[in-house]
Amino acid sequence: MDKKPNHNEYDDELVYYCKSCHSLNIKVDDVLADDLWDGSYCAKCNSCEIGTCTIDEWLEEEAKRAESRRKIEWSK
Repeated sequence: MDKKPNHNEYDDELVYYCKSCHSLNIKVDDVLADDLWDGSYCAKCNSCEIGTCTIDEWLEEEAKRAESRRKIEWSK
């Protein structure tokens, strides 16, 4: 009998995100990868500055960024 995965286990998995634009759309180009670069880049802005965190951490930071954007719009 297959055991259903616990969704809390997924919450502990690390996600990869772009440190420049905060996108989760990270790609890996194995052809270009070498000893100094693993081939990871942002498909949205092409940055190679990739970070990792849990999805909950990323969502929390995204909410803070969205709130900051709203405050900037309201101040105009």
